Amino acid sequence: MTGIDPPELAPDHRDGRPGRWAQTVEEVLSGTEKIVSHDGTSQYGGGGIASCGLAGLNFVRIVFARIEEGLDDGALLEDVLSRRTSEEVISICSRWPRAAHLEVEDIFKVPLFKRALSLVSSTYGEPGFTRFRAVLLDLQSIPNDYAAVLITRPPEIVTCFKLPVKTQSGNKQDVFIIFDSHPRPAHDGAGLIVNTSIDATASHLDNLLAIDAGLLGDKTLQWQAQLLANFSGHFFVPKGVAANSVEELTLAVLDSSLEVLSLQAEVTDLKFQTSGLERDRQTLERQLEELKDRYQYIKRKLDTRPRSCEACAHKPSPTSTKPAGKHRDLQPQPVSGPSRSPASSHSPPRNALEYFSSSANIIRSNASHESADFLVAKQLQMDINDRHRSSGSSYAQAVRSTSTDDDTADFMVAARLQMDWDQKQRDDALQAQAKQREYEDEDARLIAERATLQKEAQPVFECGICFDKFPEDYVARITDCAHGFCRECMKSYVVSKLTDKLYPIFCPLCVTDIARVEPATISDDLVQTLGLNDKEYQILQELQIISLSILLHCRKCKQSVFVDRGEYEAAPILVCPLPRCNYTWCKACHQTIPMDGPKHSCDGSSELEHLMKRRGWKQCPGCKTVIHKVSGCNHITCMAPGCNTHFCYVCGESIVRSALRREIQAAVSAHYSRCNLFEDVPDQ
Repeated sequence: MTGIDPPELAPDHRDGRPGRWAQTVEEVLSGTEKIVSHDGTSQYGGGGIASCGLAGLNFVRIVFARIEEGLDDGALLEDVLSRRTSEEVISICSRWPRAAHLEVEDIFKVPLFKRALSLVSSTYGEPGFTRFRAVLLDLQSIPNDYAAVLITRPPEIVTCFKLPVKTQSGNKQDVFIIFDSHPRPAHDGAGLIVNTSIDATASHLDNLLAIDAGLLGDKTLQWQAQLLANFSGHFFVPKGVAANSVEELTLAVLDSSLEVLSLQAEVTDLKFQTSGLERDRQTLERQLEELKDRYQYIKRKLDTRPRSCEACAHKPSPTSTKPAGKHRDLQPQPVSGPSRSPASSHSPPRNALEYFSSSANIIRSNASHESADFLVAKQLQMDINDRHRSSGSSYAQAVRSTSTDDDTADFMVAARLQMDWDQKQRDDALQAQAKQREYEDEDARLIAERATLQKEAQPVFECGICFDKFPEDYVARITDCAHGFCRECMKSYVVSKLTDKLYPIFCPLCVTDIARVEPATISDDLVQTLGLNDKEYQILQELQIISLSILLHCRKCKQSVFVDRGEYEAAPILVCPLPRCNYTWCKACHQTIPMDGPKHSCDGSSELEHLMKRRGWKQCPGCKTVIHKVSGCNHITCMAPGCNTHFCYVCGESIVRSALRREIQAAVSAHYSRCNLFEDVPDQ
């Protein structure tokens, strides 16, 4: 295994020449393991302390982008090992400064990666050499030439990339690249461990993602140890489309923008809920302050009540005559319980407020949280009941005296408050039960109605243009591709195409589908159901006619008419199809052709030949000049410049082509020995 120090690598890509890595590539192909690292390229350099998964998936995306640009074999491996690629991969970490750990599945959902990568499979197991070797064999068996696996062993994520490189012998050899964004003792920055051996790569992964045996032996760690004792692998291949084209990047930005808008809407909703909860908290705090003020008011009132007799204050009371050793006897008993007989204990007397100042003496209900003034009033009511039951004691005699009238009045007021409070609680409970039953009945009725409506409701569809949902009877569905749209959107789309004089009208979704070779067309039957007006439908008919015919204009009757396009292209002679016209002209030269005339020719040769036959004219065999003999012999000499052709006017045969008199005489004598030199003149 050979390591390459960062200072030696840094200059290689500052000058932008990846070709300087050719020697490293040759050493890797020869079986030598290389560790390539660049200074300042770890994930911690940009602040991304928990972005190893983000860096790993970005590494896969960038390498696939290089492949899409046309790089392969040694040139691709040189570019992957360059400083420029490492800096581009790690640059994304500085944009994620959070300490939250990101899962591979969550990162893959980002449009930037989802449009460039395809997740083909996943695997899980316990870290170890054998298991990592099986993962690398699965990576090698993927049909795609280029593939990658992201291995997660919490809390670390590393990437292993399969890259085939052509050797000098012409064969392809798989090169495995381990991308580790963490600094290690073997490399200061992000490391690229390059190897052609599966066993060596698996051994490196085993050492890199080893488990501390002490963690597994700790009995206090259960699910944490189980989490650290397992790993997951996610296999990725290229998407199969031009992920880095302008169109795909625009769609990725659009998806990301919509996702941001969705998250902003959720944040706004949470802020609204938080503000509502804050208002509720403030309301409860105000109610608590009011209860505290009411408690303080009752406390001050009880503390300032007049004491008529000092001796009465030292007499034993029902609430202070219990043995001090039994704390439960200090608690007030229910009204329906047995009577409490006064004891002989001489503990210091305490009034109700003093008694309930200790939290251990207050009766707390498990059913509800009662306010302080309610508890005081309840205890006072119990003391009154005790006084009535102990009317035979010496303390009961003191109560009847005039010195305790004020205390009795306070107890009566507290008793009335207690009864009013209890009655209000019972009324509230009954009303709450009634409301609950009413709510349950209404909820059951609504559930039944909803179930009935769902059974009776017709299915709905989503319009491919406005993305709203409509009933099925409102759909305008294209037969060839089965894409459905609402009638309003389809009508607007068709009218816009008719306004632009575009025909045929293609399906709007098929036109945007790059993978579809032949988009579906909107049929005439579908257009007729959209409710076009007369003018729009007339434009449609004209466009349909134009696609099958051509407009023909007659120069004689000054009328225009559509004729079949195929017949027009096949016919060289055009005849006006309108009745009582029958004007005929040549499609090529636009000349008028008489109905009873000779066969038409654009250069006039056919008409000239017809005229010569009718008039008896002859053509010079040499230059084709037309000759008309008025009188004389049948020996004709062509007077065209440079022709010098002599021919017979009777048979049209060439006699001789010469300017020498001797040759001419000999040829003329020879020809007219078998032909007539003069025409026969009838006898007078």
